[in-house]
Amino acid sequence: MFEKINKRPFYRKMHLTAPLLNERIEYLEYLERCGYPLSSIKDAANYLLRIVELLNLTTKRTITRQEIEDGVIAWAQHQYNHPQKKNSFSKTSEERFIRCVTNWFKKLNWLEPPPKKTSIFYEIFERSYALKRHLSAPLLEERLMYLHYWKENGAVMHTLQGIAQYQLVIMKYLKFYKIRKIYVAEINKAANRWAKASKDRLKKNIDSNYARKKFIRDAKCWFKMLGCLEDPPKKTVPYQKYLDAFLIYMEQEQGLSCNTIYSRRHVLQNFLTLVRVRVKSLKKLTPLVVDNILIEKHDINGYSRRSVQAYASIIRSFLRYAENQSWCQNNLADSIKAPRVYRNESLPYSPSWEDVGKILKSYSNEHPTDVRNRAIIMLLAVYGLRCSEVTNLKLEDIDWKKKTIYLRRAKGSKPRIFPLVETVGNAILKYLKNVRQNNCLLKEVFLCVRSPYRSMSTTAIYAIVSAKLRKINPNLKHHGPHALRHACATHLINNGASLKEICDHLGHKGIEATRIYAKVDLVSLRKVAEINFGGLL
Repeated sequence: MFEKINKRPFYRKMHLTAPLLNERIEYLEYLERCGYPLSSIKDAANYLLRIVELLNLTTKRTITRQEIEDGVIAWAQHQYNHPQKKNSFSKTSEERFIRCVTNWFKKLNWLEPPPKKTSIFYEIFERSYALKRHLSAPLLEERLMYLHYWKENGAVMHTLQGIAQYQLVIMKYLKFYKIRKIYVAEINKAANRWAKASKDRLKKNIDSNYARKKFIRDAKCWFKMLGCLEDPPKKTVPYQKYLDAFLIYMEQEQGLSCNTIYSRRHVLQNFLTLVRVRVKSLKKLTPLVVDNILIEKHDINGYSRRSVQAYASIIRSFLRYAENQSWCQNNLADSIKAPRVYRNESLPYSPSWEDVGKILKSYSNEHPTDVRNRAIIMLLAVYGLRCSEVTNLKLEDIDWKKKTIYLRRAKGSKPRIFPLVETVGNAILKYLKNVRQNNCLLKEVFLCVRSPYRSMSTTAIYAIVSAKLRKINPNLKHHGPHALRHACATHLINNGASLKEICDHLGHKGIEATRIYAKVDLVSLRKVAEINFGGLL
């Protein structure tokens, strides 16, 4: 080996007579098998020789990282002070020296293991300069806690490395060197300054929108975990004390769900804001003012009659409670007139079954996200599931031996066990085997593809379905997951299924909710049209 890299006998003799000859030769041969060029192997041989001399190594012993760094610094100072070798040993050479001898000692199992609490830095950084920079920075425990959170949720080494680097940048631009309250506006301003400072940026392009968002996302998540993030002040809503009292009433007295209360709160916030513009207090609220608000919703804001009716129903409920509390005039709630909406007056808007087939064919069989999304679309279309029913589907709900699927229905319906359709089962199985991160503790079937792994939200599923439906049929009135539920029901009724069967399949409490699909039963309607009434007409 040394004959290849050193032609001068003096230098060959120096290498051959030094201690740990076999260990050094074995490592150099390993580098050669790995495809390193001869010049790099020659540098490595010199590094190994120098570290053996500097550390007085003759036999196996545990080597600390500090010993390596001290030895390399001593060698670097010798090189800097050498009259014939000025500027021949740069900082890059120091790092390369440390990396080479550290890898050698790792291969020999002589290197002292890093402390457990900081071992994650040794996993994601190799260069001693980077290690020293991250280990010596403030808030070490707090930064490690955030990195371990990401690691436990399946983040790869490259992601962890980026997060650790962003933490130092966040600390610098926010001057966050001890725990203190951080405001969202403060984070946004710091992100803008950092995005425009190209020399301090991790991205080369100037003013990167992605970099700014990454800065804000990591900062918010980290500070929220530390408990020092202050949310932006909530917008003041007129008559807030009245609204808060009514929210408590809906929860404790009426027993409404959190989703219902959340949606009604937004409607009432909008209503109270409009009321405050027109009158100074609820005591002066009149039926004419309420009528003008409802007319404005329809004529100016473009609300449908059904939407205006729902809006009026919510404010009527609030005003009835306000009357009992003497906040407004009596009989105000009864005076509110909403537009009349006839039961089953409209058709359910849904894509055709051919459009559903096009959506499924558009997904790739190899891309991880497409594999997951295809399984989700099949559950929505074949079983007519609601969005929340897909997100709540658990691993134990699928019995692969009996080929059944246990569905927890929403809106108070009883859970049902359905046979697992083979195509749907194959799509889910492919996702579970090839895509899903099965090392995490989450029991939900569908998870986010990227770490930190978490169950999917209904918003994410809406975005998946909406993006596909808008491409396949842009003229469709509704593009959400519920459109696929309508498509399922329409397909069933057009293929001869009874309303009772469809009711059970969709998880409706009663057949009244399913009756609207009788209007799209084209086959039966054609048969009615073909009846010969004789001389009756």
